[in-house]
Amino acid sequence: MQRWKQGWLALAGASALTVVGCAHGPPPSELTAAREAYHELTRSPEGRERPADVAAARVALQEAENEYADSEGSVRTRSLAYVALRKAEIADARGEADLAAQQRAQAEAALRQQQEARAQTLTRQQEEERARYEQQRLQYEQQRAQLEAQRQQYAQQQAQTEAQRQQELERIRTAEAQQRQQLEAENQQRLQQQTAEAQRLAQANQELQRRTQELEQERQARLQAEQRAAQALAQLQDKDLKVREEARGTVVTLSGSVLFASNAVDLLPSARDRLSDVATALQESQNPLLIEGHTDSRGTDDYNSQLSQRRAERVREFLISQGVPPNRIEIRGVGEDRPVATNDTAEGRANNRRVEIVMEHTPQPRTTGVGGSGAQQPGQNVQQPGPQGTQPSGQVPQPGVGTQQPSGMGTQPSGQGTQPGGTGGSGLGPNGIDHQNPAPPQGTGTDVQQQMPPPPRSTPGQ
Repeated sequence: MQRWKQGWLALAGASALTVVGCAHGPPPSELTAAREAYHELTRSPEGRERPADVAAARVALQEAENEYADSEGSVRTRSLAYVALRKAEIADARGEADLAAQQRAQAEAALRQQQEARAQTLTRQQEEERARYEQQRLQYEQQRAQLEAQRQQYAQQQAQTEAQRQQELERIRTAEAQQRQQLEAENQQRLQQQTAEAQRLAQANQELQRRTQELEQERQARLQAEQRAAQALAQLQDKDLKVREEARGTVVTLSGSVLFASNAVDLLPSARDRLSDVATALQESQNPLLIEGHTDSRGTDDYNSQLSQRRAERVREFLISQGVPPNRIEIRGVGEDRPVATNDTAEGRANNRRVEIVMEHTPQPRTTGVGGSGAQQPGQNVQQPGPQGTQPSGQVPQPGVGTQQPSGMGTQPSGQGTQPGGTGGSGLGPNGIDHQNPAPPQGTGTDVQQQMPPPPRSTPGQ
């Protein structure tokens, strides 16, 4: 037990606090520790083993209690409490020693009983073993006589078997010689096939490198076309047309008041001129396009969703009429779900009414496994080009099977490669509002006075 440390701390505290006291304060920590130690001792097995020591601890604790009742917080109270604590700890230690001695005596008695029982068992086993040995000796004598007779019979049989074995060995040697000649011929033929296969694999790897270079050249051409389109779009930027770069691609934001009249889905004449310039710039690249229609929060959710969908469809139809391939374009009616400014002000609602055209980025090429001279050894894998570069096929081409042809460099299905990102045109203030050109609240497309029929659901690529 480590209670003696508490006792020394208590004694040191008593020496330092000789003049500190309170008439009605709590009991000293030494007295509290002595009480807890005594109560724990009375409930423990160690205390039951040392009743005299427990009584001495009780007397010492009672003296401390009496002194505390007469003079609270005195040095004598702390000293008597410390004495009571030490007596309780001594009684606990002696009780623990007595219990250990009893357990040791019980263990020694149990050990002696086990040793005596083991000795009796060993004696009985030895007697049984001797009887069993005698019986086995008699059986062995009988078996030895039988084995002698069998040995003579076996010697005769072995002589016959040896003659048959010599004949079989001669037959096996002859068959092995014939098989060895056949294997040598097969190995020669296999070596010739492996040499031819190695040459075919080397040619296939050279072809793979050539196709990989072609794919890389085509990818570079797509990237250059994408850059030209982005530069052309950037030149169109003004107060009503904003261009910015996001992770999903180049985003062109057109104000809704420039494209459509209030609550209408037909393009304004001035919008056709702007969209014509945008279509010309977009034709510089073949990357997929995503057209998103947005509204402010005025009107019902269903009405705004339908209105934004139909407006995105009108922009798509116009771009197609200007020569943009329809299979590049996908549309989406976002409604009021992705505002770029607050809808509590006319200026914020004007910024939220917009159409965004996203030109997706060209996918990055995947890592190829072709390197060095490109020569492959027999049995090594040949990596084959995929749709956007080369990627390991993980298989060795078999004779008569050509390498995989690279896919065409056409556009990918619309809608792929897009990721959710922020919306709203560039040049916006900290709250998403273009303070340089706040558009008027008219032409929101969310006026609910006129009932508009539900728009048809358009399918990307049509």
